[in-house]
Amino acid sequence: MSEPLLLIVDADSTRRHHLIRACLLAAPGMRVAGAGHASEAEMLLDARRPQRIAVADGVENRASVIAKARITGVDCLIFAAGGGSFSEMAQQIISGIRVHPPASVVTYGAAISQLILIGASTGGIAAIEKILTTFPADCPPVLLVQHIRDGFAEGFVRRLDQILAPQVRVAAEGVILTPGTIHVAARSDRHLGVTRRAGVLRSRLLAGPPVAGHSPSVDVLFSDGAALAPEIDVRAALLTGMGADGANGMCAIYDAGGHTIAQDRDSSVVWGMPRMAVERGGVSEVLPLNRIAAALLRTGEAARAPAPLR
Repeated sequence: MSEPLLLIVDADSTRRHHLIRACLLAAPGMRVAGAGHASEAEMLLDARRPQRIAVADGVENRASVIAKARITGVDCLIFAAGGGSFSEMAQQIISGIRVHPPASVVTYGAAISQLILIGASTGGIAAIEKILTTFPADCPPVLLVQHIRDGFAEGFVRRLDQILAPQVRVAAEGVILTPGTIHVAARSDRHLGVTRRAGVLRSRLLAGPPVAGHSPSVDVLFSDGAALAPEIDVRAALLTGMGADGANGMCAIYDAGGHTIAQDRDSSVVWGMPRMAVERGGVSEVLPLNRIAAALLRTGEAARAPAPLR
């Protein structure tokens, strides 16, 4: 089977050239083509049948390209031009490529009403897989911090992307958060966060010392989520793990009106991080692992009184 063909559509010829080069360097053997405008992209969609088309957010008549991609069953990604270095943008695009991608279209700037945040440590990899295997392909955007040894995060992301319905990506700077995507912190020298710019939610990577003893830190991610909780439905789960990372951030989300979930003692490998969040009064629900996915996907539920210690 030949390598997947990626079509990059960007009116800026210099940026398009550098982005194509970055994609080729990041994935040797992959085929990449470029188009400078919507009509050229539509012609190449017919002529070359790419597996994925990545369209810069500033391309004119972008909607016509999206519509044609929908008709032809090509997976379409809208990327933020200038949203990070060329290598970061290339990794973001490449991480979504599948040989047999779903016939889905991600629309740029769609209003996001719900955001899911997950933090875990010891025992978290298996717990995360169990939770996310039930998530539909169009789930709310998910940001995830799992404490993991250097060199293992990328493999974790690849495995999740193979077994889950949503697309799983290595978190990058300035990426627009869209439904059906899961962004995983993979750099030990950067914290993962989230921000809103011009009404659009974007991931962000922050340099800085470890927080609560960790980098990336769940507390940093949850603290950013707390800032958004008054505006959208932020739902956070703190899973099995040793220590207290995430407990303060979860309290902040709870206080801001978000919905917070702690994994219970019996289903946790180590009931440390969730217990600390419960003890500090920042948890809406304490749930066994097999009930957390449904609670994260619920909508319109305000924070409740702190859950009892279990």
